[in-house]
Amino acid sequence: MREAIDVNSSVQAESHVVNPAIMSKIRYLSEPFRKQAYKPLQFVIEGNLVKGAIHKVENGIVWIETDNMISEVEIAKIEDVLWRGQPFDER
Repeated sequence: MREAIDVNSSVQAESHVVNPAIMSKIRYLSEPFRKQAYKPLQFVIEGNLVKGAIHKVENGIVWIETDNMISEVEIAKIEDVLWRGQPFDER
C-alpha cells in the first residue's frame, strides 16, 4: 500500500512542472507581432482543446482570450500548443 501512495504523490507533483518546450513556445508566441500573426492558436490543456489567442503571460500563468472571454491557465497544465491543427514549431 505504501509504495502505491508514494508513486501517486510523485506523479502528481511531477505533473505540475512546466515543460520547458511549452514555456518557450508560449514566450515566443506572446510577443506582440506573433500574437497577431499566429492566430488562432489551439492549446491542449489536460486533454481538452481550447482555441484562442494569448492575452498575456506572467508568473507561470497564461491568459487565453476565447470568444470575448479571457481564461487564466497554469502553463504547467498545457500539454501542447497547436497552430492550424499542427504542433507549433518556433524554428
